[in-house]
Amino acid sequence: MHIHCPECGHDHEIADGGIPADTFIARCRGCKARFVVVVGICACGAHVQQDHICPACEKINAGGNHELSDPVAVPPYQEMERVVQPGPPAMTSVSHGVRFSGRGGEFFRIWIVNLFLIIVTLGIYIPWARVRTRQYFYSHTTIAGEPFEYLADPMILLRGYLLIGGGFIIYTVSQAVPVVSGFLVLFFYAFFPFLVFKSLRFYAHNSSFKNIRFQFLGSIAQAYTAYLLLPLAIPLTMGLIVPYWMYYKKRYFFENFAFGGTRCNFSAQVKPFYGFYLKGGLLLLMGFFLVGLLAALVIPRFQEVFTAGNMTALAAGAIVMMYGGLILGFIFVQQYIYARTMNYCWGQAVLGSITFVSTLNPGRLLLIQVTNILAIVASGGLLFPWAKVRRTRYILENLTLYAGAGLDDFTAASSADVAALGEAAMDLFDFEIGL
Repeated sequence: MHIHCPECGHDHEIADGGIPADTFIARCRGCKARFVVVVGICACGAHVQQDHICPACEKINAGGNHELSDPVAVPPYQEMERVVQPGPPAMTSVSHGVRFSGRGGEFFRIWIVNLFLIIVTLGIYIPWARVRTRQYFYSHTTIAGEPFEYLADPMILLRGYLLIGGGFIIYTVSQAVPVVSGFLVLFFYAFFPFLVFKSLRFYAHNSSFKNIRFQFLGSIAQAYTAYLLLPLAIPLTMGLIVPYWMYYKKRYFFENFAFGGTRCNFSAQVKPFYGFYLKGGLLLLMGFFLVGLLAALVIPRFQEVFTAGNMTALAAGAIVMMYGGLILGFIFVQQYIYARTMNYCWGQAVLGSITFVSTLNPGRLLLIQVTNILAIVASGGLLFPWAKVRRTRYILENLTLYAGAGLDDFTAASSADVAALGEAAMDLFDFEIGL
């Protein structure tokens, strides 16, 4: 049977006798990505991967007319190298797509009221605004018809905001004394990994699904490695450590994520991250080359048409076009790396009997990001809620869960209340952590 990896395009062949089930999860030898394979039976009797032309009778079935069996089973993860051997008995599996029912108009009403109350209360309302926003996005995110819940208490968040806000005021006043302000900046950077650690614990503790809370079980030492030691090594390695840094941050999140008493198993490797960044860098260089080539071909032709007095306008226009092209290239590479890393990481995560498949497309993400930016700028910021809802819907609805033992076989784990200091700091300074 012929199997095609959707991530890197590698093709694999396995013997028909080694196919473990009608639906199974394979691991690519090339990029190590895991992906779902649905097996069908062609009219000629050969096994064929769903949505792929039968290699045995390609000319006859060029239109892809295959009689495919229903996807009814997903066995435990099996690497592609081992899938040629008969697998263990398959277990029943059900797929659940993540659904997001939020609407830009609904969120706009929440957002504009939050903004008004933040202004009239001089920022005191920020914790309530954060909680209302997250409750909206959680309640409109469902799996098998069940919504998520955000349970944070705004009053607890307020205490964290007051502490962080007080520190920020002290820093602002201390700028009159450079030595003191410099010391405070160094203190904040040294304290930052601890804030990330506390934020992840608070965020997980106050998130629940089917009345079971999430947990974050990472250590402070791992946080300092991910958010202090590895970033300090970036200039020393001339940036070569960046893929490993991103891999370590993803591993820190995924392998310490738990739902109730069930901890996530994360089997990602660092090598694919270097591949993603290498391909992204090559795409960026190709973009630079194309922009430079276009400028070299177009500008001389315009010079012949424009008079000397209009050359300044021509030069300014050319610079704007070049910078626009470069910015577009940077955005695409950013979305490319984000899509590839998230697809890969979700494919390497196992939560109990649940596996995940993410199908983000870099081109689609680029289109969403660019049009969102243009819409926000053109509307003076008023279309921000629409842009946020649009991007969130695309990311969530490209995530599918395959549950081998149902979504009810999880037990809650006891956990103490978690302080909101880190969460307040991450919110106040708008730092993105976790996924």
